[in-house]
Amino acid sequence: MRKELEALKKYLAECRPDMHEPDEQGIRAHVIGDHLDNACGESIREHAIANRYQEYVVILVKDGGEPHRINLATLLALARMAKLS
Repeated sequence: MRKELEALKKYLAECRPDMHEPDEQGIRAHVIGDHLDNACGESIREHAIANRYQEYVVILVKDGGEPHRINLATLLALARMAKLS
């Protein structure tokens, strides 16, 4: 999960640390899927969507940048492991 965390931190590096009003910082989010699991990572497949076994994937889109995908269950796991200082 370190790889996913580092990629997410890098993608959001220019945002406020508390992520307050991310829309005003050029960040949008879309969620695709129909159930919560993280067996397939951040992959999105038409067949999985059509047959209703697509895991939730959060797609972050930064103005002028490439999208970043993260599985919602993985994002929740990262939040559970977080330590506030």
